[in-house]
Amino acid sequence: MKVILFFLLIVAAFADIWTDCSKAGDDFKITSVSINPDPPVKGSPVTAAITGNLQKTITGGTAHLTVSLNGIKLLDETKDICTIDPDEVKCPIPANPNFTLKDTVTIPSYAPSGTYTGQVVLTDQDGTEIACVKFNLDLKE
Repeated sequence: MKVILFFLLIVAAFADIWTDCSKAGDDFKITSVSINPDPPVKGSPVTAAITGNLQKTITGGTAHLTVSLNGIKLLDETKDICTIDPDEVKCPIPANPNFTLKDTVTIPSYAPSGTYTGQVVLTDQDGTEIACVKFNLDLKE
């Protein structure tokens, strides 16, 4: 679970390396991201916050994450959106023009350096996409 949170936070936190692959009608529009420290350091905690306009109440759904390192798929996983950050976000998640998801995780010191690419697709309780993000980042020593 912490690996998923790590990559979700990395995706959201680096505005210069992520692209919005959401469809025009998706219900979560990201308006800002922040990360502390920036850049993150292997073996140290990093806190990321994602803020956006959640346009409808979410009672359930999934986060589907794929991650590759140097073209080799490391992760292809789907998680319940209501359990990703259970201390801060509980379903139902009400519509909110200023919804923030924040979490702190430690980047493993053994995380390999290289170019990570991937995608996160969030869906709601009906299986409808609410947001999509693609990322491409270099993690260095």
